[in-house]
Parts: sequence; C-alpha cells; structure tokens
Amino acid sequence: AQAILAQATGRVRFVIRGCESEMALTQLGPSWTDDVQIEERRLQEYLHKKQHSMLLRGAANEMRYTLEEMPTTNASDGLVHMGDSLMLRNASTGGLLQADVTDKVQVEDTSRTASAGYSLSTGTLLMACARNVFIVSRVSDDDGFPSDGILHYGQPIRLGAGPQLHERPLYLFSNDKWVQGQSLANDETMMCLYPRATAGAHWRIVRLQAPGATDKGDDVVRLGAPILLECITTSLALGSDSTLRMTHYGNECRVYGTAEKLDWNMDIAQVAKTAWSFVDSQWADEVIAAAQKAVGGSGATIDWQLEDGTFRDAKVYLAGLEIPKGWGNVDPGALLKDPQKRAEHTLTLLDLEPGSEARKLLTRIFPMIRNAGMHKARRLRRMCVQADTEGQGALPIRSFAGVLSWLGVRVKEEELRTLLDLLAKEGDEESVDYRRFFALMAPPMSEIRGSVVRDAYAKLRDGAAGKLVEVPDLQRHWRPKCHPDVQKGLMTESEAMDEFLRQWDVASADGLVSWEEFLDYYQDVSMAVESNEVFVEIVRRGWGL
Repeated sequence: AQAILAQATGRVRFVIRGCESEMALTQLGPSWTDDVQIEERRLQEYLHKKQHSMLLRGAANEMRYTLEEMPTTNASDGLVHMGDSLMLRNASTGGLLQADVTDKVQVEDTSRTASAGYSLSTGTLLMACARNVFIVSRVSDDDGFPSDGILHYGQPIRLGAGPQLHERPLYLFSNDKWVQGQSLANDETMMCLYPRATAGAHWRIVRLQAPGATDKGDDVVRLGAPILLECITTSLALGSDSTLRMTHYGNECRVYGTAEKLDWNMDIAQVAKTAWSFVDSQWADEVIAAAQKAVGGSGATIDWQLEDGTFRDAKVYLAGLEIPKGWGNVDPGALLKDPQKRAEHTLTLLDLEPGSEARKLLTRIFPMIRNAGMHKARRLRRMCVQADTEGQGALPIRSFAGVLSWLGVRVKEEELRTLLDLLAKEGDEESVDYRRFFALMAPPMSEIRGSVVRDAYAKLRDGAAGKLVEVPDLQRHWRPKCHPDVQKGLMTESEAMDEFLRQWDVASADGLVSWEEFLDYYQDVSMAVESNEVFVEIVRRGWGL
C-alpha cells in the first residue's frame, strides 16, 4: 500500500518502521531515484558554486576595502615578533583565518555588558588583506617572558585585526557558549572577533610537534611552524574544518572552538583541524609562483609531480580552482589573489558544464514556485497527479508547461526541449517525468526537519481521542500565525486557516489523518521552504511545540 501511495504521489517517502521512534528513509517506486539523487547532487553543487561566485563578486565591489591588498611583516630571521602583521593558515582546510565584519554575532561576555562580535571562517584566497591579517601583541610586559620582542610558546598574547578592517579595535575572542547559526556541533563553541580586549581575547601558542620530529631546542615561535592556538581563559582551541557556511563572501569553511585535546594517536586529519601556522605575504607569493609553474602557460594541465614543500601547499589551492586542460591562458595567480577574477572564472566554468542550461532553468523556476506561497508547491504537484490520468508519473511537455503557467511560470519554446533533456520520461521523449521535477525541487527531508514533524504528529496523536488524529484535531490545534503570509500581513488568520484545511483531502473513509498523510503535507511545505531554521519555526509555531 505504501509503495502504491508513493508511486501515486510521486515521491521518496519517510516511513516509521513498526513502533520505532526513528524516521527512516525508504526508497519506494521507480528505479530512477538513483538518477535523481545524482542530478540533485549536481544541481546543489551548481547552486552552491553559483551562489558563492555571485556573493564573492558582490563582496569584491561592495566590501572592496576589506579585500584590498595590504602588506604583512616579512621577518628576515623567520621568527614571529610582537607587533608583526601576519596571516594564520589552517592545516585542515588550507584556508586563511578571516573575518566577516558584516556578519554580527551576539557574544556573552561575563566580564562586562555583552556586545556584538563578528564571525570568522577560513578561505583560500591567497592575498593579505584587511580581513585576514592579524597583529600580534603582548598582553602584559610583566608576563615572565623575555623582553626580546619575540613571541615565545606559552606567552599570553592578543591577535587583533588592523585598523583598515573596522573603526574599532577587534580581537580574536573565544566564547565558551554554543551559538545558533554558526554551524556548530553541540560540544563546540563560537570563535569571533570582538571589540573588547577582555580575558576571552587572551591566547597562548602551544607547540605542535609530532613524535620523531626534530626539536630546534628553543621556545620561540617560527613562521610556518605548526601550532595550536589556545584561549587562556576558556582552555578552548581554535579549529576549522571543511564544513561550509555561507558568508557575505560566499561559501567558506567554518571556524569553531573545541575542548578536544590533541592526541597524536588520533587520525592526522583530525589533528589538522586545530593545527595552524603563521604565514606572511612572501609565503603566499611563493605558493602562487608554484601554482603558476604547475599550470604552465601553454595549455598544460597541472603537473602534480612537483613535490617541493611550497608546492605541496600549492596543491590545496590548485585543486579548488578547476582550471581545465587547455586553459593555459588562465593565470592561477590572478585567480588565487583577485576575488573578482575568481568569481568570473567560476561562473564561466558553470555555464560550460554539461547540463548547465537545464540547471540554470530550474534555478529560475524553483524560486518562483517557492515565492508563490507555502502551499503552492503542494497544489502544483497535486495538479500534475490529477492531470496524469494514466498514473504514469509523466505529462506531455506542453501539459506540464500549462500547469506551471497556473503559477505564472512561463517556459519559452526553446526551454521546453531543455526541460525534456533533463526530465524526459524513459521511453517517451515528449513527456516530462514530473516526479523527478519535484524530487529535484525537494530532496529527501533532513533529520532536523523530520524530527520536528514527528514531534508535531506525536503531540496531535497524544491529544486525540483514542490516539487517532482527525481533521477536526488539526483545525483545533493548528495556529495560523505560523503562516509566513500572516506574519507579513498579506493574509488574515481566517484566510490562512481556510487555506490550511483545504490541504487535507484524507484518503481514509473515516476521516482519519494518518502519519503518512501528515508527513506528505509537510514534505510539500518543505519544498517551498529552503531554510531549515524557517521550516522548523513554522512547524513549532504551528503546533505550539
């Protein structure tokens, strides 16, 4: 019965197995689900790259002052000194620590009244600029360390941004609290730039030396040496990994605080997340020169045989540039240093990818459906099912275009063939498999979404007579203030309630609303809501969770 229902509604279903509390994803229906997942991944990659490039291009114009090249200190002795302006490179991501002063985060500072901080990330633009250059300063002259102007392991320091970044002094700060919206796990805390030189901005450098490595026999910090940055007050280490978060500069790697102590018996990839090194603009120039040498100037592909120490660094950055063979006229140095050129390069590559025209079309259609309202995607899918009189999960291309036009989505004549190239039903090149269309628009519901929907149904079931949920139970408990259009003042609560109740054409003759039907409704709502936070808030407010 579930398989028949899944085929009729055209979706990959979540089902509850027996009395288990976990919601498991079960693939039902036709064999194209694997193809959908592959194309879904390609579409998501396309969207992420395009969004990243558009943001980066915008930042290069609107926040140019944060990206203007500025000099670092180049010490001839290879040591880190007090007052030096340097960059910090993370061993795991290969990215440089950088700030986004347009992204404010609330900081709980127990030493005084809380103030806003600014988020951090790591990224692979190899250009010393205001957002990634930090000044090393001594916390106190009376710290028990020599007054030789050199940074020593264990010495209390502050790491501050330069005056080019912000009108107020900003310091690397360790918060000891978990903060929502910063891509943090439950055991991680927020790291940020903070406009006060409080105790949370006091750091020490811990030596990272693998077993068997040569000890230079001194306690001074050297450029390029692997180090751990530990906040003296919170005992938390600064970390970064490959988890991406969206910033005003595009997709960049998250930064976080962790209490996990370094253990050389751990996997080296885990150790690298909290391993940093001070680098200067000379290091960046050497990496760029190695990248240019690797790519060459006559259409050569990247020469991965160059194995000197600098080039091993260059590999990380070249791998992310995607310079195709035969593109010898592209200067990797310009792409590594100039955000505008890098953004334009990525956008050009996206337009040349196979299937890019179809993805570009979907990125125009999907937002139009989502912006039409919370229930319009559900209505659109139901119209497709009703028009599909043979129950094959497909409609003639012009019939499908007609359904889209109900929402004001116009598909040009030449775009019809583009849609068919991506969504044609197997064995029928003139029909669109609308199930694939909606599967691409709404990937399988994530656990965070599935969990809150499960909680909502459990609350309804517990309050229903005999634990059997009926439409009157929905009407009695659903709160129309959760509807986005009510919150925007575009719809009254009465209108929202009427629209909500029209969504429930229950299949059961006795009017019961099964878990599958309840979830089916929220999978359609999920199509219209891209943000996990917004979706969870809609469900929580709707049922008073």
